Amino acid sequence: MKLLFSFASLIAITISGATQVRKIQVVPGGENIGIEVKPGGLLISGTYDIDYDTKTYNPSRDSDIQKGDLIVKANDESIKTINDFITTFKNNDITNDVKLKIKRHSKFYERHLKVIKVNDRYKTGLFVKERLLGIGTVSFYDEKTKMYGALGHEIGNGIDSSELEVDAGSIYDSTVTSINPSMNSKPGEKVADIDFNDYFGNVLKNTQIGIYGKYDVLPSNSSSLDVAEISEVHKGKAEIRTVTKGKEVSVYQIEITEVKKQEESAPKGITFKVTDERLLSISNGIVAGMSGSPIIQDNKVVGAVTHVLVDKVHYGYGVYMRFMFDMAQTVYKEYYE
Repeated sequence: MKLLFSFASLIAITISGATQVRKIQVVPGGENIGIEVKPGGLLISGTYDIDYDTKTYNPSRDSDIQKGDLIVKANDESIKTINDFITTFKNNDITNDVKLKIKRHSKFYERHLKVIKVNDRYKTGLFVKERLLGIGTVSFYDEKTKMYGALGHEIGNGIDSSELEVDAGSIYDSTVTSINPSMNSKPGEKVADIDFNDYFGNVLKNTQIGIYGKYDVLPSNSSSLDVAEISEVHKGKAEIRTVTKGKEVSVYQIEITEVKKQEESAPKGITFKVTDERLLSISNGIVAGMSGSPIIQDNKVVGAVTHVLVDKVHYGYGVYMRFMFDMAQTVYKEYYE
């Protein structure tokens, strides 16, 4: 993914003969959020054997319908929900196959699925999901466009290495109830409750460097900071903002140990070490759910947490905030201009 510069970031202002580049400012996040995304079809999370008439049928073995495939049509009807899927075969002559259009690694295929009636129940041999849920952290808010960026890395389908193409999605308020600390070779995680009655915003795009959408209301007591250029980020002291209990955003000290010169956006441009004893006592380093936590250095937003180093959980990776801001601008233009 190539670096994209937003139009606003390149505007120059001439004052008394001098040319100055307009500063980019965002409101740093840190809030814990619940994330719900729908992939625009039914995601196959597994298959199982169906025994009937002394035979056994499994869609994976017998019909080449695999875990990780996305069902987008059944008998030429678009499929968005489990109910859509059931409707296609409920009145179908089950001596016939159901024709499926599936998406696998960005390519479309046609497959034929047996639907078998066993003890007056229809069985497909498929485990499917119509939505995926998770938690993460807001990285920033752009008050000009009302766009946010979060997570710092892509949402996978949870099954293989495929990037999940989001058809629709939402983010919600979330409360951290506990933290399972990380151990080397076994990263921990935040445990949180999602309040589906408290809508924060939509999810428009799932990318290699985070999710993006429009937020509804800016959190109170928020103030903007400059976004650092990549060249300004350096080794040394910094901080991250994240929630470790309830809904309160706390500030924790880190040390940036490595910065990569990147010309293309990628989620691991910054390497850092957690130095704050308070955070180490709570989480023993970086845990799942901290992804997206903004990184602040020299009173500028320089990046967002993306990953933990699995074998050295006191360490984490971050994506440059400039990349995330530019991506938000690109998504805004795609959907609102």
